[in-house]
Amino acid sequence: MYKPGFTLWYSVSDVERTMAFYTEQLGFEMDSFDKENGMGSVHTNTKDCFIGFSEAEQVVPSTAAAVIEVEDIDVAVKSLQEKGITFNGEISTIPGYAKLITFKDPDGHDMELSQTL
Repeated sequence: MYKPGFTLWYSVSDVERTMAFYTEQLGFEMDSFDKENGMGSVHTNTKDCFIGFSEAEQVVPSTAAAVIEVEDIDVAVKSLQEKGITFNGEISTIPGYAKLITFKDPDGHDMELSQTL
């Protein structure tokens, strides 16, 4: 019944700024961008997984975090900090499970890096 893949969709205040954040700072690949209609999407590092955006007059930040799995969270944090990403606190560890750290996109949507232990 379902096709493979998954897309998260966020309302954003400025699609151009958002596309720059997700491509230039996070390093995802642009999938589509329609500035005139205020829409765009990026392809994440996961096969058939996309994040889409549409401009809205009022944006309510999502508190359900999009979790991005990384090989080495310390290396990822350092690399993203060098690209201007600000993290919320320090890396936390759930023993035997994962290391985690959160940050927000330009509209305050929650994002999280995760390294499986």
